[in-house]
Amino acid sequence: MLGLRPGLRRLLRTAPRLVVAPAGAGFGQQVLALWARRNNRRVVTSPADLGREPCLFIPQKRRDLEFVHPGCPGEALFLHETDLIYTKAEWLGALASAREGYAEESYRLSQGWPEGLLIAAQLAKRPDVFCLLEHPLTRAHLGRFLPQDLPRETLARAASSPVLIPELYGLLELEAELIAELYDRGLLYAADQGYRLPALLRRLLFRPLSPERALEVAQVLGSRHLEADLEILGEHGLWEAYLERIVETYMPRMSPHALQELLRKVPPSYRGLETYRYLVALLRRSSGDVEGAIQQLEELSQTVSSEFRLWVTNALGVAHGMRGNYLEAVKHFENGLLHAGASLVRGHLLHNLGVTSLNLHRYREGIDYLSKAVATYQGLGGAVQVAPSIENLAVAWTCAGFPRLALSEFDRLPSVLLSPMSYVTLGRIYIQLGELEKARQAISTGGERAREADNHRVFLYSEILMAHLALLEGDLEWTYGQTVKILGMTQEADLLGEAHYVRAQVEFRRGNRKAAREHLARAANITFGYKTEAVRQGLSPLEPTLEEAREAGAMFDVAQLLMLKGDLDSLREALSLCQQNGYGLLLRHPYYSHHWLPLIKADPSCWGAFPVTVQTFGGFKVSFLGKTLTLADFPTKKIAALLLALALHERPQNREVLAQQLWGELNNPLDSLQNAVSKLRGLLFPQLIGSSKSQLSLNFPVVLDYREFVKRAKAFVETSEPGLEDFIQRHSEPWLPEMADLFPVERSQVERYQHELWTLVAEQREQENSPLALVAYRHALALDPYSERAWQGLIAAYERLGNPEMAAKARRCMAEALRELRG
Repeated sequence: MLGLRPGLRRLLRTAPRLVVAPAGAGFGQQVLALWARRNNRRVVTSPADLGREPCLFIPQKRRDLEFVHPGCPGEALFLHETDLIYTKAEWLGALASAREGYAEESYRLSQGWPEGLLIAAQLAKRPDVFCLLEHPLTRAHLGRFLPQDLPRETLARAASSPVLIPELYGLLELEAELIAELYDRGLLYAADQGYRLPALLRRLLFRPLSPERALEVAQVLGSRHLEADLEILGEHGLWEAYLERIVETYMPRMSPHALQELLRKVPPSYRGLETYRYLVALLRRSSGDVEGAIQQLEELSQTVSSEFRLWVTNALGVAHGMRGNYLEAVKHFENGLLHAGASLVRGHLLHNLGVTSLNLHRYREGIDYLSKAVATYQGLGGAVQVAPSIENLAVAWTCAGFPRLALSEFDRLPSVLLSPMSYVTLGRIYIQLGELEKARQAISTGGERAREADNHRVFLYSEILMAHLALLEGDLEWTYGQTVKILGMTQEADLLGEAHYVRAQVEFRRGNRKAAREHLARAANITFGYKTEAVRQGLSPLEPTLEEAREAGAMFDVAQLLMLKGDLDSLREALSLCQQNGYGLLLRHPYYSHHWLPLIKADPSCWGAFPVTVQTFGGFKVSFLGKTLTLADFPTKKIAALLLALALHERPQNREVLAQQLWGELNNPLDSLQNAVSKLRGLLFPQLIGSSKSQLSLNFPVVLDYREFVKRAKAFVETSEPGLEDFIQRHSEPWLPEMADLFPVERSQVERYQHELWTLVAEQREQENSPLALVAYRHALALDPYSERAWQGLIAAYERLGNPEMAAKARRCMAEALRELRG
């Protein structure tokens, strides 16, 4: 018996009381049962046998899962079929001692199905096993999974497609009720927005369709399930259609290994086709052999058919762009457009011309071409192709300095179509907006997904942007090491240019002017940023670069260059651009915000653009003009409290009232107040506080999380608007823990609303029959242990979950709390 796959072993290491096995047939139930017995867990197959002791539940039908209700959140681990599927590396490792090629072939047939590995391991050393699927023992083993009460022909129809989706049911003469029955029995499992049979079972049942029907099935699958589409075409020997489909759907984001695997399946007799030779050239290009790809494509262009020549022209343009020869790339794309009608390749030419325009800093042109590419794909119904064009349109808006428009482009994409590059692009957008934590999350997600998809190019982009973030945070050492690593990992012109750009900034901030100049000379990217950096480092004249930025339409860089210019008129124009387009990075980040000081000192009318941001949940923090202070940065706690007292009120506050509130125990509270005002001005800004003989106020607008919390909390209580649980989770930390005693009224209001919101969450969860209601009720009671409403809800939740002992305990606790309340 083989052991658990490593990923699952780690998951089970800290398994809770109840572990629920997948219902899918052959998904590791035997191995899980062995694990349970070795760990002194009962193995049960009926929900009625579940108790309080540690156990493994192996459902016989999926409907059995409806009756499993753990007593508390975290008490159960529900395993899905995907938790048990072996990766290719794990499969090959488990069969490492088998003869050459056996592990690879058995994985191809089984696609990681746990039962398939058990079969493959048992037969690995038998000399008579040439093909795993054809061996009688395999067929006998698989036969026990097939329902005996259903005709083989019916099951064969279910095996006709790798993925079963509702659009196929009529085409394959399948009833939705049959699919539901097979899913309930575990013969089908949910995957890829549809249902799948375990691969070995499907191959056992598979009966070829007619070529015409196979093409119909492939076409239905094609819009959402490219892998299954290609599998159908390959199974039926429709290799010309198979190659044409890859040509139509190939995107540079496809990893070289994935393309190589697709081409490996093509029989030798079809490898002379122009489509195959074209794809081989793309494989060379994506593998880094750009020169070899160009040579092969140029040779192919001499013999290729006229209808296919546009594909070759487009591919040549991309290859020249990868070398950094953008003007040559433009020639190929423009030449192709002269001969392209309303077709998929026209969309590709427009898309690539748009991206190349960005590299040439022709942002208006880039936006225009990419918008036309989106319209072309949408007109042809090319959902797969439209996503990258929308993605690059977002890049174009970002380069042009319109991050809000860039963000709106992603509203046009379903989340399922967000690629790794989409997340990296979102990171770029959030950087401009000054939302660096959101940027980090997006870039990290994009990088992780790129790594999983073996997309080296996008992964390196994510690494470069992570280096940029580290630079903004002042971590020069890590940024330096990151750029050294990246520069040694690629030969692509645009990636190298981006990395040199970040490296030049690092060297400049470290005082290495010569090294900064050398790296900046080799820097280039789709943004105008490296030219702006040359001005900042004193290597290029400001005025001509400013005019060039205006001509290119690079408004984010126009704003930066105006800030570097520094006269009051230029700063006013820069401020207008920042406010119009949301350049939070330039307004708030310390690396940029000091440029605004001359304008702020000279022109009080601009103060409204520079708010004081005060955080009170989880700890006191103030941010203003790029400077962030915690409570430890203030000379005393009460000086910080004075700032908060002024921030809490939109109107001027009476000096004597403030003095008594904060220093009433001293002999001269007004003197202490005046001293605190002087300290605050010195800490943050001389004109921070406005004063008259009797009143004090903040001269700048305030962004205060307390005020926003009260406003939203009131709305949730009164209108039950969506997003309640996410909101209260984000505001569940203690309010102003270091000095809440100085603001008892506000603290009481916050805790009252927190209690009310947690109670509402609990009651919503209770209506959904969710055990998470218990957690929410406990949060509510921690804030108000005398709430009869919360105690009654907790008791009812325990009773519904069949836990009378905990219900009785909660009832005793409620009685004790109410006795204490009533004296």
